[in-house]
Amino acid sequence: MRNSVLLILFFISASSTGCRKPEAATSVHASEPVAVTARVVTVSSEPFRATVSVTGTLISRARVEVKAEVIGRVTRFDKEEGAHVEAGEPVAWVNDENFQLSLRQAETGVKVAEAALERAKLVESHSRSELERAENLLKSGGITDKDLKTAQLAGRDADAQVTIAKAQIEQARAALDLAQKHIRDTVIRSPISGEIQRKSINAGAYVEAPTAVLTIVDNNRLELECSVASADLAPLRPGQRVQFTVNSYPGVTFEGRVVEINPAVDEQTRSARVRIQVDNAGRKLKAGMFAQGEIQTGLDRSAIVVPSNAVYRDDRSAKSAYVFVILDGKAARRDVRIGRERDSRLEIVEGLKPGDRLIAEQSIEIAEGVRIQPRS
Repeated sequence: MRNSVLLILFFISASSTGCRKPEAATSVHASEPVAVTARVVTVSSEPFRATVSVTGTLISRARVEVKAEVIGRVTRFDKEEGAHVEAGEPVAWVNDENFQLSLRQAETGVKVAEAALERAKLVESHSRSELERAENLLKSGGITDKDLKTAQLAGRDADAQVTIAKAQIEQARAALDLAQKHIRDTVIRSPISGEIQRKSINAGAYVEAPTAVLTIVDNNRLELECSVASADLAPLRPGQRVQFTVNSYPGVTFEGRVVEINPAVDEQTRSARVRIQVDNAGRKLKAGMFAQGEIQTGLDRSAIVVPSNAVYRDDRSAKSAYVFVILDGKAARRDVRIGRERDSRLEIVEGLKPGDRLIAEQSIEIAEGVRIQPRS
């Protein structure tokens, strides 16, 4: 009897154990995949300012290297590098002693030529009177035809002497003008207003044409010269506003305007030179500074703009890309077309609309059909 009871309990235990196994299997198969947590944003339209990034060097459109025009020793050169000079202001002086002597010689030459002209005019007047007298005597038979021709020849010679004397005066006056110019050239003047960038010589140096004396740069007429890739040239126009910075003044923004876009693209770099006129009213900027900034090419008041981290693309130049949006709680791939880019944000011109819920980050766990748990 006892054995029968034990056998019955064994079968009951086995039956209970066998019934529980299917329930466990059913529970495993019915479990859902774990949702991926990701940052989600709602797509909306917003103003978007389009720009083209540029880097380049500030150059002066008025940079002049001043050279000596006379031979001599520099007696004065008081200005130092960095000093401001006005157009026409004397900056250096060359010894003019020899040129003063040449000036006196030229002045004397003019006086001699003027006296020679007066003498030639007297001879001309006398010859003219003698010719008239000879012509009258010929009519009365008082002289021969030979004497008349001699008088005519004397008259022509007197006219020629007057012409020569006039030419000699012009020559003497030209020599005087040259001597006076040499005197003026001994004073070296600044041809433009600006700052002395470099002194090539000092007082006591010997100069002759064309010895470089100094270099003057006008920082009021600065331009930012940069190269822009051919792919970014289409929206550029003269007159567009430019904002840029330089390392010398952190946090300070300077402004300019596009003045010229080179009509040809360089075959080697595939870029074109762009000139930007710079406002330097505060005189902070200097030629040679490196600058980086943006050309503002337009403003779209209702653009679809998304974080660049949300967009999957092969490279930064690609315009075709894709994103993941949330549909029914799951990730869905959506092909998009990229427009312009600014500050790690991309304009989307095709593929998204306001109200779409966009997964705003990339992860290897995110794929088509994966459940998404939005991160707060």
